[in-house]
Amino acid sequence: MSVVIPCYNYAHYLPIAVESVSTQEGVEVDVIIIDDCSTDDSLKVAEALAARDPRVRVVHNEKNLGLIGTANKGLAMVTGTYALLISADDALAPGALSRAAALMEAHPDVGLTYGPVVYSTGPDLPTDVPAPASHWVIWEGTAWAERIFRNGANQIYSPEAVVRASTMREVGDYDPAVPYTSDLQMWLRFAAQTNIGFVAGTTQAYYRVHGSNMSMTQGGMVGDRRELSELRHRMAAFETASREFPRGARYLNAARRAVAKYTLMLARIARDAPADPDFVDELVAFASELDPAARRRAAWAASRTRRMLAQTLARTGVRRIVVAPRVRQTDRSKAANEDTGVY
Repeated sequence: MSVVIPCYNYAHYLPIAVESVSTQEGVEVDVIIIDDCSTDDSLKVAEALAARDPRVRVVHNEKNLGLIGTANKGLAMVTGTYALLISADDALAPGALSRAAALMEAHPDVGLTYGPVVYSTGPDLPTDVPAPASHWVIWEGTAWAERIFRNGANQIYSPEAVVRASTMREVGDYDPAVPYTSDLQMWLRFAAQTNIGFVAGTTQAYYRVHGSNMSMTQGGMVGDRRELSELRHRMAAFETASREFPRGARYLNAARRAVAKYTLMLARIARDAPADPDFVDELVAFASELDPAARRRAAWAASRTRRMLAQTLARTGVRRIVVAPRVRQTDRSKAANEDTGVY
């Protein structure tokens, strides 16, 4: 199992990421750290880790290649049967690689396996040992992709995604044209060629959420328009990936409707907050580009009649009856995601 760890100014996180890989049981691992011209002590830390463990090797970019260039460079050096790309600020859960490898050994038709992730916003990651997997789910690739298009959102965040190296070489590199959502596009490209596996009932990885995530800072996801920029990148990934499927046009239309719906939700939130009114207009305009019906829904959402109706429903208690089914649906979606990998 080859594990590639791109690193840019993550000296303080890197030892945790490497330890989470090197202590995996039941699999033979080799670790490739790619330092992308860090300006902190990342290279020194990486070299110290390699000096202590012969399974770890360090590559130093002569010039900054960015996240996508660095990831592609590292994955081209993979020698194992399976490969994993994990950012230096994330970590694997104990037993994650053996669980993923077991599924893929049992199902040679699976080229990509993932599982539940725990998100962390604090300095420390969980220390408890995850429960064993409760079951596996094997998705036919196009069926899985259709669900992702229909949901209009990515459901794999990379540290939990183990791929078959032979399939990876057939699929090709991460696409620099969609730097922030190249992972979403990559998973869909895998689904066009192979089946998808999900390891349920456990934890496969820990994903840190902080202001300096490489996928955000190097993907241009900063500033007041970050949400809108992310949605544009997301649609670019869906559009390019849809070409891989015979029914891609239909899948893409479903993604357009889903993303338009989500964009209008952001517009409503922005409208009710002390936000820039131009930003609200930009969100509505983008939603309308994706789905012409979105402008009508936006006009209704902003109308005086709708606000009065909402006040009446809240005052009479009827709102609880209207909202309750939506809450139950959200709970069912969450349960389905944890059980099958797709909500």
